Amino acid sequence: MPKVKLLHNPRAGDKAHSKENLIALFAKENFECDYSSIKEDGWEQITNDTEIIAIVGGDGTVRKAAKAILKDDVKAPHLIGLLPFGTANNIAKTLEIDGEVQDIIHTWHNKNTSPFDVTYVGGLTERVLFLEGFGYGIFPQLMREMKLVDKTKLDTPEKEIKKAQEVLRDIVLNYEARECVITTDDETISGCYLLVEVMNICSIGPHLKLAPHASPGDGMLELVLLPEKQRRHFADYLQHLIDGNDCPAFPYETYTGKSFTLTWMGTDLHADDELIDYTQPAKLKLEVQPGNLQFLVP
Repeated sequence: MPKVKLLHNPRAGDKAHSKENLIALFAKENFECDYSSIKEDGWEQITNDTEIIAIVGGDGTVRKAAKAILKDDVKAPHLIGLLPFGTANNIAKTLEIDGEVQDIIHTWHNKNTSPFDVTYVGGLTERVLFLEGFGYGIFPQLMREMKLVDKTKLDTPEKEIKKAQEVLRDIVLNYEARECVITTDDETISGCYLLVEVMNICSIGPHLKLAPHASPGDGMLELVLLPEKQRRHFADYLQHLIDGNDCPAFPYETYTGKSFTLTWMGTDLHADDELIDYTQPAKLKLEVQPGNLQFLVP
């Protein structure tokens, strides 16, 4: 029986996705399951006979697990199976992983894989990695403000996403744009921006498709910029999303490259869902490592 290391966020999903039910589903598909809750000590231990690492949770759980998988003492590569039970599930949506849990697990027998790049950021006090996006401005501010929101009435992912869009619109109308200097593979760009994001996947945060052409396994990154002059236009765009209207893609300023050097004259910074302690401007170097992860896909 193929051995699966099951990394579970017990706060994700509902009662149907309990430890006992998940183990039973894997047994039904003839997988030997080694269960760990990511909320308990020692969950990062992955034995060398593991064939598949199953991640049960949202985008934050995927990143947390990826950091453990990419440690120097873990013999890679492992195949990664994803069961998405988060709010946005941007990584799963990018990989087109969707459906009933049993059906997703069943597809893993086919061992169809999709490479997934990892990007490392140098220039901070310690090296940081990201899978989804890295950037400055309104998104880290959104993350900070959403931590203060009373979520007791946001009992569905849809309600939480809509609330995040509403909070983001208020931020956009009031956020102080900052200067940023960016060096790509072959040019230097500078300006005053509300948002500077380097994307590995299409969407970030509350289902905002910043980089519709981004592919997580092509060895390339997408730089997305929102200059001060687009503030009002972007706020109107967010209002259309909040109202449930279909909208054409927003005309962000975009660039493609294998690496970027960024200097932002502000302190709001994030890598995926992690706020970075960043108190003064620094020159940061972003370099993609192609295909460091291998996800099982339908």
